[in-house]
Amino acid sequence: MTRASAAESARGAAERRLRVGFARIGPHPIPNRLLADALAAALPNAQLSVLDLEPLVRQDRRAMVANAGFVAAEHGRNLARHRVRRWQAFFSTTYLFRWMSRRAREWAERNAFDWTLQIQSLFDARAPSVPHFVYTDHTHLANLGYPDFDRRTLRSPRWIRLERELYRNAHTVFTRSAHVSASLTDSYGCDPARVVCVGAGANARVPGALEPATARSASGQEILFVGVDWQRKGGPELASAFAQVRQRHPRATLTVVGCTPALDLPGCRVLGRCPVDEVHHHYERADVFCLPTRREPFGVAFVEALHHGLPVVGTRIGAVPDLVEHGHNGFLVEVGDAAGLAVQLDRLLGDAALRHRMGSASRERARAHYTWPAVAGRIVESVAHSVAAPPPGVTGSAERLATMTRFTTLPASATPH
Repeated sequence: MTRASAAESARGAAERRLRVGFARIGPHPIPNRLLADALAAALPNAQLSVLDLEPLVRQDRRAMVANAGFVAAEHGRNLARHRVRRWQAFFSTTYLFRWMSRRAREWAERNAFDWTLQIQSLFDARAPSVPHFVYTDHTHLANLGYPDFDRRTLRSPRWIRLERELYRNAHTVFTRSAHVSASLTDSYGCDPARVVCVGAGANARVPGALEPATARSASGQEILFVGVDWQRKGGPELASAFAQVRQRHPRATLTVVGCTPALDLPGCRVLGRCPVDEVHHHYERADVFCLPTRREPFGVAFVEALHHGLPVVGTRIGAVPDLVEHGHNGFLVEVGDAAGLAVQLDRLLGDAALRHRMGSASRERARAHYTWPAVAGRIVESVAHSVAAPPPGVTGSAERLATMTRFTTLPASATPH
C-alpha cells in the first residue's frame, strides 16, 4: 500500500460514521421513544439503528406457541389470581428472555455496531466483541424493598439468573435512580464502578428552558394527583388526608387524573385517563402536587410536576427521595402516613411564599437533572469513557475504541428532536 493510499484509508476510518444499536421491546412505554430521539440528537453524526423486538415475537407463530407453555408454567397461578398482568407475564418468561436475546444478538452482529444500548431488562442484546450497555428504571429484586410487594409474584430463580447475567456482563448499567443503583450492587453483585445513575426525563409536555414560570395565584388551593393505579400510588391515604385538610382549608380542591376511584369528597374532581399531550394543562392549573405512592420504580409524574414548578408531597420510597428533597422542593412522609400527608399539605396550602419557593426549587432541579437530552448526554459521555478504558476481560478493536472518543454531549437545557 502506498503512503497516499494508507493516508486515505486512515482518513476514511476516522471519518466513518459511528454505528450505534438501540434495542427495545417496542416504542412503548413512552421513554422507549424519547430516549431514542435524545440519543439521535446527542450523536448527530452517528447512524442510530433501532430494533423493536415485540413485532418479531408476534410474527413468529412457533415462538408464540412455545412461550405460551412457559407463561402457564411460570406465571399461571399468578395470572389466574390476577396478581400479574397478561402482557407482563408474556414478556417475562425464561423462554422469551432467551429468544429475544438471540434475535437481538444476531441483529447486533449482523450490523457490526460500535456499541449497543438496550432499554428494559427483559432480554440481553450483548453480542461478542460489541460493547453493550443497559438502561433500566428498575430491577426485579428491588421489589422486595416495597412493603406492599406480593412475594408470590417474584419471578423464578432461573429468570433472575438471566437478569443478573445481563447486568453483570454489561459494560455499564445506567439507572434512573439511586435505589436501583444500590439494588444492582447489593442484590446482583455488580461492580459499583460499572453502575451509573443518569436519571430520566418527562413523558408529557413540560415548559421549555426559555418559557416563563407558570403564574400562580397566592390564594391557590388546588392539589393534583396523577397516576393510573389509585391503590399503588397511595390514593386512599391522599383521600383521607384531603378530608382532614378541608377542615382547615374549605376552598381546597383535589384533582385526580389517570384513574377513576369512587370518591365522595367535597372539593374532589375525578377526571380519569387523559391523553398524554393534554396532561400538562392539569399541572399548569395546580398549586401542589401530591403522590403518596407505596411503590415507585421511578415516578415520571414527579418529574413532570417538578418541571411545572410545583411543590411536591411524596413518600420515602424507591426513587422519590432522588426527586424530592425534604424541606427544599417539597416534603416526604412515610408510606401509609395519611396524618403526615395532611400536615404537609396544610403547611403548603397555608403558605403562598413557601409554595413559590419550593416550586422554583423544583423547576431548577428538573432542568438540571431530569430532561431526556441531559440523560442521553450522560450516557454518551459515560460510554466514551467506558469503552476507552474497557472493564477487565472485555475487548474491542483499536479502531472501535478510537471512534468512541469523538462523542459530544448536549447541555441539560437542550430539547430532543
